[in-house]
Amino acid sequence: MKKTTKILNLVMVLGLAFVTSSCSKDDDSISSGTVSTPLPNAIAINESGFYPEGIVYSKSEQKFYAGSILKGKIISIDLSGNEQFFAEDTTLVSILGLAIDETNNWLIVCNSDPGMGIKTDALTMEKLAQIIVYDLLTGNKIRTTDLSGLIAGGHLVNDVTIDNNGNIYVTNSFSPVVYKIDASGNASILVNDVQFTPPMGGFGLNGIVYHPDNYLIVGKYDEGKLFKIPLNNPTNVTQITLDGTVNTVDGLLLMDNNTLVLVSNNLSGAPFNDAVYQLTTTDGWVTGSLDNTFTTPSGAVPTTLSMIDNTVYVNYSFLTSLLGGATPPIKEFPITKVSF
Repeated sequence: MKKTTKILNLVMVLGLAFVTSSCSKDDDSISSGTVSTPLPNAIAINESGFYPEGIVYSKSEQKFYAGSILKGKIISIDLSGNEQFFAEDTTLVSILGLAIDETNNWLIVCNSDPGMGIKTDALTMEKLAQIIVYDLLTGNKIRTTDLSGLIAGGHLVNDVTIDNNGNIYVTNSFSPVVYKIDASGNASILVNDVQFTPPMGGFGLNGIVYHPDNYLIVGKYDEGKLFKIPLNNPTNVTQITLDGTVNTVDGLLLMDNNTLVLVSNNLSGAPFNDAVYQLTTTDGWVTGSLDNTFTTPSGAVPTTLSMIDNTVYVNYSFLTSLLGGATPPIKEFPITKVSF
């Protein structure tokens, strides 16, 4: 498949980033043993050309963590908008999905090379597939797991989640697989399913979440579909039937057992808006109902979701500006409260 086409589609599939700068506040507040302070309506990452793809919030550190698809760099941002460098080295090319292991206080990072980063290289483009684990307190790298040798074909490790036993699950947007990395760091293919096959030159699997009833929910970007993967029988993949249309599926967030939030973004110029959707179920995600919609600004390109208590945040990546070679580059990238 042609690299230019794939890069354009790749950006469509990625999962959003962050922003760092204090903004207006409302009456919601942080609880769950954290600080008691009003939550900001938005925080902004104030770094020219950062283009964040993935964000995640750490309860223990009371910070967002954001990764740059362009710079291969990770930063932290507290709720007052104070930004701090977290990690950057030669191995980090483009940062996509992020997850927090609250038990171990780890940051789990998807490191890929979609061909959009300043460190992209012919040796790693569409081949790099690493999950890197960092200590949140020190920023030290704990381990790197290479997934590239588990299946032949293209690689774009896009999103990541963790279960209650410390097992990590990862989507590959260029191949029809979901990976598992056990608590000891051993990697395997959890499921390889034809339903996950990406389109020629485009992206398939993207967002992923773990459900406490011992299954995964994954999103297929290009078709706007959701699938359920039971962990006790992962080959029994079933599509979740929705009562409405979702054009694309990027980042996912499970608010509670029966409430799922997803990002749908538009990089193709098709006649639909970027939006965040809230879905609910009454039958354990056999079916889902599209209950609420939060439409985001034109060109913002939301990609990833995170949550503080019951307050959902989405990042605006502005990836179309990156693809279009915006000059000067975008300088501010908001992480915005979602209000349904």
